[in-house]
Amino acid sequence: MMQFTTWDDYYMANAFLAALRSKDPVTKVGACIVNDEKKIVGIGYNGFPIGCSDDVFPWTKDTADPLNSKYLYVCHAEVNAIMNKNSADTMGCDLYVALFPCNGCSKMIIQSRIKKVIYFSDKYADKPTTIASKKLLDAAGVEYVKFTSSTLNGRIELNFRDINNIGQLNLNEQQASRDYLCWSDYFMSVAVLASYRSKVAGNQMGACIVNSDNKIVGTGYYGLPIGCSYDHFSYSTAADRDLYFCHAEMNAIANKNCESVRNCTIYVLQFPCCECAKILIQSGIKTIYFLNEETFESTDARAACRMFDAVDIKYTRLDMVTSKIVIDFDAINK
Repeated sequence: MMQFTTWDDYYMANAFLAALRSKDPVTKVGACIVNDEKKIVGIGYNGFPIGCSDDVFPWTKDTADPLNSKYLYVCHAEVNAIMNKNSADTMGCDLYVALFPCNGCSKMIIQSRIKKVIYFSDKYADKPTTIASKKLLDAAGVEYVKFTSSTLNGRIELNFRDINNIGQLNLNEQQASRDYLCWSDYFMSVAVLASYRSKVAGNQMGACIVNSDNKIVGTGYYGLPIGCSYDHFSYSTAADRDLYFCHAEMNAIANKNCESVRNCTIYVLQFPCCECAKILIQSGIKTIYFLNEETFESTDARAACRMFDAVDIKYTRLDMVTSKIVIDFDAINK
């Protein structure tokens, strides 16, 4: 069954998907920053500062020892999204977040010149930190609005077995028992989520580009060029679509939020065609992970492989750790 998400739903879903990277066993929160060109420029989730190990710092609250409380050490999703930005600044951007920001995060939001906060839950509205946060945002003229969805029904399912229709996935039971997403599953999930922006049934493809710091620097989906309306172009047949549509890989590179994607890794649902292969090579992409092998033996894909081999681009089918990821929006209120 085809899924299609509005821009607002897509950005909030990215925030919730990022939350699944958090190792916090109680409260998983994610954030997504978007600029006025509809590009995602920063993603973050609750976690300890870089280099601060889970083996040393606690995820629990120890009432007997105040120094053994996670609240002293955790960087909130909003701060991490701002610090992980892949743009010069976040001035004029919107921030999508699962929980209303605390006062500490609001200070960072204001100083980063973010203009609007879209939050999913305000369940801590009576806390002094939330009251102070709203006072700060009001004084600084930062708008905040509660998220409302026109297309979501409380959850989104990313079912990788549906996409990878060649049989069972190679699941690692020990890894599958984790309560957080590994990096590779997360990045492929971002590509799948991006595909839900496409309006073309049967051709919903997505892509996600990641740099060496595990930062997402570009996403894309299968669709018409900017400014070309679906009302003015026929896309009922594959021949029509081939004439007009941009593939997910092209869009991910064109929508990059950094100067270059050289030496980056791209995650795609289906093995790239030869036209996308040319663009990937010219952009400097060095590693490709794909999910669906259905077209791998086609003449088009074989030509792509020949070019990739010539320039030493590595391409590998990704064995997902998980077979299905559920983004549960209502869970944040529980």
